[in-house]
Amino acid sequence: MYGNTMPPAWFEKHISAPRDDHFVSVQGCNIHYQSWAVPNVERSLVLIHGHGAHTHWWDFIAPAFIENYRVVAIDLSGAGDSGHRPQYSTALFCDEIASVINDADLISPLLLGHSFGGSLARTFCFLHPRLVSGLILADSAISVNRRTRALPVAPRGNIRYYRDLSEGVRRFRLRPPQPCENAFLVDYIATHSLMESAAGFCFKLDQALFAKMVEDPENIPDSATMLRALTCPIAMIYGDRSRFFGPEAVALVRQIFLENNILKIEQAHHHLFLDKPQDFITALDQLLTRWSTSAV
Repeated sequence: MYGNTMPPAWFEKHISAPRDDHFVSVQGCNIHYQSWAVPNVERSLVLIHGHGAHTHWWDFIAPAFIENYRVVAIDLSGAGDSGHRPQYSTALFCDEIASVINDADLISPLLLGHSFGGSLARTFCFLHPRLVSGLILADSAISVNRRTRALPVAPRGNIRYYRDLSEGVRRFRLRPPQPCENAFLVDYIATHSLMESAAGFCFKLDQALFAKMVEDPENIPDSATMLRALTCPIAMIYGDRSRFFGPEAVALVRQIFLENNILKIEQAHHHLFLDKPQDFITALDQLLTRWSTSAV
């Protein structure tokens, strides 16, 4: 395990908040999502995880907002408790997001995406602007060039099994790698990253996901162009130690986003809400409060 530190009370309270599991079929694949539904709450927030992650990365973040928002967190195909596909694409992932929004009966939700999930949230807003009311990117890199994806070599076909859950948790690593002092958070997401089978415990993630990705269609431009085209409110929350947000990247962010919609989390790396979960919650709460009470 990553340590013996006793988890704080706020964490235990958040992961104990009632939530429901749902499944919706999207082009032949079962997509799992969680919801923290509160009666008589109209505003909604959809949380989209990064590559190698899953819906439970949000278990200790989402409950901070359920008094004012219906919160939904999706497992994209190939991750978490959703099914795997023979091929993946940005368009397919966007269809999954749309299907979850529809299945959960959400009206114009805000989208919050971390890392790769941020790139999908951004593309979804660009393709379906009438379905959303705002976009928040969490340490999701921006480029002024449309990227062509060189297909990586598929990993070995054999799945690695571990004799028990503890061994699998010890093998868990953050992607991209970074230090994280909150061992209880890493343990928590690692535990939910594994599943048991007759052969032992293995990771749920489709390890060949990126190797199975097909090229984006021509109507999807570079990320900076998409963001500049959006008419809904947009915001960026990034870690000041993130490998993706050096001086040039921050300068580009300042060209695209309004200054008061750029929030920096001090002493945080790419997985910023693992490093500084309470600071992330505070920053997001301030942003959402401002958006809900004033013109953006």
